[in-house]
Amino acid sequence: MTDRTSPDITGRDDSRTLRALGHLHGELRTRHGLSLLDYLTLGFLAEEAGGSAPVTELKVFLGESGDRVSYLLRGLQRLGLVERSRFDRDRRMVRVTLTPAGRARFADVEGTANSIVRTHLVADPAGVRQVVSAADDVG
Repeated sequence: MTDRTSPDITGRDDSRTLRALGHLHGELRTRHGLSLLDYLTLGFLAEEAGGSAPVTELKVFLGESGDRVSYLLRGLQRLGLVERSRFDRDRRMVRVTLTPAGRARFADVEGTANSIVRTHLVADPAGVRQVVSAADDVG
């Protein structure tokens, strides 16, 4: 699954990164009722202009199948965090949009995620900026 001999960007071993991601996923579930993929989805949409993107772009970003993304979006839609709609010009394409509730929830969840990254992945204050900036580029 991972090459245990290569350090991650913080200079720590990969198993520490895996544990931190597992911890992040668990904390997101416990504190916010969201999975790591839910968090990544909300973050992707929060970064997009207008909080909206074609589902095909989200699928590429997450590296997940269309079925998996559809399942994920159904759950977020049930929670009132996203809305899905068809494009006017091409009714085959679906757009997903972050709702105001989704934007607020993401802001709350982002605080938890940043705290966990700082605690479990970063050794020094200079590294906090490096890892958090890299996470901002992804999310």
